[in-house]
Amino acid sequence: MPESNNTDIQKANVRGALVLGALLAAILAIAVGIALRIYTQLDNAQSVQRVLVQAQQELDDVVRIQLDQETGLRGYLASGATLFLQPYEQGNDDYDRAIAQFQVTAEPLGIASASATKEMRALHEAWEREVARPLISHPHAKDALTRETLGKVLVDQLRGDTTRINDLIQGRLNSAQDELKRRINEALFGGLASVLVFGLVCIVFVSSRHQMQALIDREREIVETLQGAFSTDVDVLPGARIGRAYISADADAAVGGDLYDVRRLDASRGLVVMADVSGKGIQAAVNTAFVKYSIRMLARSHADPAEILEQFNRAFVDTVSDPNLFVVVFVGLLDANRRELTYASAGHGGAYLRRGSSVSKFDVTGPIVGIDPVVAYGSRTLALSHGDLILLATDGLTEARNRAGEMLDDDGTMELLRSSKTDPQECADDLVAAARDRNGGTLHDDLALLVIAIDGNGSTRE
Repeated sequence: MPESNNTDIQKANVRGALVLGALLAAILAIAVGIALRIYTQLDNAQSVQRVLVQAQQELDDVVRIQLDQETGLRGYLASGATLFLQPYEQGNDDYDRAIAQFQVTAEPLGIASASATKEMRALHEAWEREVARPLISHPHAKDALTRETLGKVLVDQLRGDTTRINDLIQGRLNSAQDELKRRINEALFGGLASVLVFGLVCIVFVSSRHQMQALIDREREIVETLQGAFSTDVDVLPGARIGRAYISADADAAVGGDLYDVRRLDASRGLVVMADVSGKGIQAAVNTAFVKYSIRMLARSHADPAEILEQFNRAFVDTVSDPNLFVVVFVGLLDANRRELTYASAGHGGAYLRRGSSVSKFDVTGPIVGIDPVVAYGSRTLALSHGDLILLATDGLTEARNRAGEMLDDDGTMELLRSSKTDPQECADDLVAAARDRNGGTLHDDLALLVIAIDGNGSTRE
């Protein structure tokens, strides 16, 4: 072949490599942009939800202070004991501060105007001026009954105002949850469409099976990166060290719905979630994000995991249109001060406790999420001891099969946990390795693991 032809071919190969590299770089840039967009939108939606929950709590404080004062006044009138007036005497400044704080939080959200809070303050001042002070000074005056009747009218008006505002806040919270789901869908599906367009250009350009397969693998990695971003968020919890693992199935190109979440709620409590959402692919990733952020939001306003599951079950049934989708989920609240775990399990069987050489299994406290909108869940509280090891795993562990097709099951999992290392991350790594070995070196189902060591040392290995 003439030298000029060789040079032309080399130049064409260089140009082709540059174009292909540019296309792949564009795909990666789009993937990063999608991830940033999703995180930004989720953070904005969560910020709105947090402020709404804060406003709801501050409104509850206003109602509580008024109720305490009213109850104290009734107790004084019934018994004549001045001890009952303590909430009244202490509550006036508290009421003004509470209503002012609520106005600061609520007014920018448009859920309570300055006139609304002014009316609430005016009703309280009228109750204090026309009812409380005269009755305290002269509890047996001739007009005492008239003033008590007036007090009931004023308090009913005040409660009506707070009820209307609270209903508005709750409606905004429901809308924020719907908006969160909509934004996740738009970001994921819009981003996937962009990636697929560039993928098709690459396939046409290279015109070879090898390069097409490479592009498909690359696209799968992008989607898995997004799904992994939703599934592997771990906060540091006081009094505990956490080991974790998330392994995608080697034999399945579709992205699954396994996830775990560890979220610190305050100085002493943390939220622990392990879930398996039915389905595969992008929809599974969307539902996984919905599960994670919905439970996080509910954990801010509910201290009982059973209540969290009941509220989430209703939201899931109302939001997810496919009746065939469901969620197996474990929700736990770990309290470092009390050294106890309160949990509820919606059909999640992969939860175990190792204490010394003994291993036990957690109870399942209710059915899986997504079957019936009205389901009651139970909760359990477990006292923890120094050295305890908690394992939470999806069914990719218990359903690992050997060559004979026999599953590991609970007994095999408990035996592995009984003989595992005490370091939580080493324990998690060993369990993943054992599942791979049993499957002949591969995994046929996604596997998510959390291993929590109770030892008073609140650190997390990354």
